[in-house]
Amino acid sequence: MSFVRIIPLGGVREFGLNSTVIETSRGSIVIDAGLMFPRYTLTGIDQIVPDFRYVIDNQEAFQGIVLTHGHEDHIGALPYLLRDAPIPVYGHPFTLELVKRKLREFDLDGRIDLMELDEGRGVTLAGMRIDPVPVVHSTVGCISLVLSTSQGLIVHSGDFRFAPKGFADLGQVRLFMCESTNAEKDPNGRDEDRILGNIEDIVQNTPGAVVVSTFSSHVGRIQSLYDIATRHDRRVAIIGRSMQEVVEIADDKGFMNLDPARIIDAELVNATDRAKLMIICTGAQGEIYSALSLISRGWHKFKVREGDSVIVSARVIPGNEYAIGRCVDQLLEFGAKVYYTENSEVHATGHATHEEIVKALDQLRPAIVMPIHGELRHMKALADLAALRGASEVLLSKPGQVWTLEHDGVRLSGEVPHGKCFVDGELTGDLKDVVLRDRRHISEGGLIVAFAVIESATGAVAIGPDVMGKGVVPAPMEPEIMDELRHKAAEVLHAGLRGDLDIPGVQGLLKEELGRSLKARLGKKPMIIPIIMEI
Repeated sequence: MSFVRIIPLGGVREFGLNSTVIETSRGSIVIDAGLMFPRYTLTGIDQIVPDFRYVIDNQEAFQGIVLTHGHEDHIGALPYLLRDAPIPVYGHPFTLELVKRKLREFDLDGRIDLMELDEGRGVTLAGMRIDPVPVVHSTVGCISLVLSTSQGLIVHSGDFRFAPKGFADLGQVRLFMCESTNAEKDPNGRDEDRILGNIEDIVQNTPGAVVVSTFSSHVGRIQSLYDIATRHDRRVAIIGRSMQEVVEIADDKGFMNLDPARIIDAELVNATDRAKLMIICTGAQGEIYSALSLISRGWHKFKVREGDSVIVSARVIPGNEYAIGRCVDQLLEFGAKVYYTENSEVHATGHATHEEIVKALDQLRPAIVMPIHGELRHMKALADLAALRGASEVLLSKPGQVWTLEHDGVRLSGEVPHGKCFVDGELTGDLKDVVLRDRRHISEGGLIVAFAVIESATGAVAIGPDVMGKGVVPAPMEPEIMDELRHKAAEVLHAGLRGDLDIPGVQGLLKEELGRSLKARLGKKPMIIPIIMEI
């Protein structure tokens, strides 16, 4: 019996983690394998990737991973999947160059088959013909995917700014998986030329240095910024490893045209006349160790000052508002003028406006629409647009849900293992929510350690109790508070060690009573670790 199953592993009801499994009776594929950056927290997590257990456990059925473009929220999790499931990867040549760099970092270079997928060069996987349709987005090599299946045409939009002309030639589509980024709020179609004109005016009227932060993968905008700098006799420094890599690849592959004589090394920015300098850098989302964030905190060798202009040319990804606002405030503190989306038109969206979403829906005339690439409110807004354009069903999917497409309709038919895995340095997937909870607890309340040594034969306290704290109270108060806690710990031990020796019970009692005392005295409850040793 022929069937098609659609299983989002991420990228629905959230931004990031874009990854979807498509299954047929003849095999399976994955579309995209993206990561998510954590919101501004103190939990030490570097990245978040989808839980790929379902793919890894069934990898013999998977015939390929097909990539729509090279943004981190679509390719960033690839190495974490490929090291456990070495599945062939298909994508645009530019996207594959980005993938090669990632695989090299994980010692996977040469171990994964990388297959080019470009206009006019489709592929058949899992019994489906997969044809790429070029789309305009904010990097090079972006494609939508047209899947010819036993249950009709499925179109995966990828990320797109304009409904591609190729959609009009497809005829009616059975299922349209459409990005919903701008479905809730229409950005009114500000065009790139207008934005670049505004940026050029800022450059022309800046007596000092110009710093522009944008997405590292936005090849077209980086080229345009370079062209603006050239017209105003400014030299250009590219700062930020990810941006430097993208520029190097794009220049090598002919997607950019840069004169090496106008590019200066990041180490030489302070030796360059500020009035003749433009810095293009990473950090448009306020990432804590990005170039712009380091500059804003005064930690970078280049210091902004009065007379300089800083342009943040990027949309705010939900969750990053605080980090970006903090960057802006700190840059203003140094005296720079700061231009960003809240006060200036310095960024044009790379995602479809309402007009373009409606145009895509009218061209494809899908019977079923599955909103993707957005949080629930964005997906719901797209659902409303799709209903107005005649879609008979809209699937507001959750990660892990299995949607089975059959001749008589689509149904929710199950759920597969899914979730988020946390990347913390060399640890991936081993961190659970309880670890993050403990880190958050320590960051908010501090840490108390209560220690004692007990004679196992008599139950008498041989050493202690002693109590130590970190990050709990200001230093002048610490001796008094710690002394109170030692007395409380002694009372607990004296009461708890009567009768049979129950070390775990006494530890639990210590934790409870010390926590109660601290809550009453300080209004907060630090993490408390009781340690009792027997001799």
